[in-house]
Amino acid sequence: MPAASKLVTVELSPLGRKPHGCPPEVERSWARYVATHKSVSGLFETLTYLRQQGDPRGSISESQRDQARAAIVFTAAGIDACLRTLLRDALATLLQTDGPAHGAFTKHFHNQRLVGNLTRATKSAVVALDPRAALIDLYVTDLTGSSIQGWKELKAVRDALGIPADDLDNSALQMHQPFFDARHEVVHELDLVDPSGKGSRGRRHRDISAVGEQCDGALRLLEDFINPTARAIKAAARQKAADAETDTSDA
Repeated sequence: MPAASKLVTVELSPLGRKPHGCPPEVERSWARYVATHKSVSGLFETLTYLRQQGDPRGSISESQRDQARAAIVFTAAGIDACLRTLLRDALATLLQTDGPAHGAFTKHFHNQRLVGNLTRATKSAVVALDPRAALIDLYVTDLTGSSIQGWKELKAVRDALGIPADDLDNSALQMHQPFFDARHEVVHELDLVDPSGKGSRGRRHRDISAVGEQCDGALRLLEDFINPTARAIKAAARQKAADAETDTSDA
């Protein structure tokens, strides 16, 4: 009887449906999500191809595990790009109405930026030609830093977009912390077991299937940010139109 194949294949879940009547404020973020999904899928397809060229019953080589490491990095970069774009494009609209997004924005500046001696960046934003846009840029930088490092940054983005915690609770975000830990290990430690140089300097073992599940879950999470934001933007637009109609009637 021939030996069973040990070929490990990894595939991402299919893309979800684009938000119905997708508003312009969400279009760029959705496009980045689609591009990331395509890139990461391509990495896993290449990994499968490389495995098929050799002995599929053999062990996975370090160079093949590097494909999985690259998938982690691509996924994390896509999450950064998608959520930063979503914040920058959506907040201008969401902050035009009184709601949870505006409340989070106000709380952040009252507690973080408008206390004590104002920083030069804060002063520059306040006196900018377009103060609201400058404050939003500052806000996005405060929320995401140089990159999204874990579930706490995801929580900050969720709150900034006004997504109810009941719809995307902390436990759902915490589930993805291992993915961000892996991203840190790959990018900042080169996946060395002991990057300080003490003891073993072997590379961490990356289970291909586990990496695939982490990347897939992290990418699918983006839809939990994009879809409710699209709904909130459309609701804000309806509210703004209703307010304008009321003002016209009163006049």
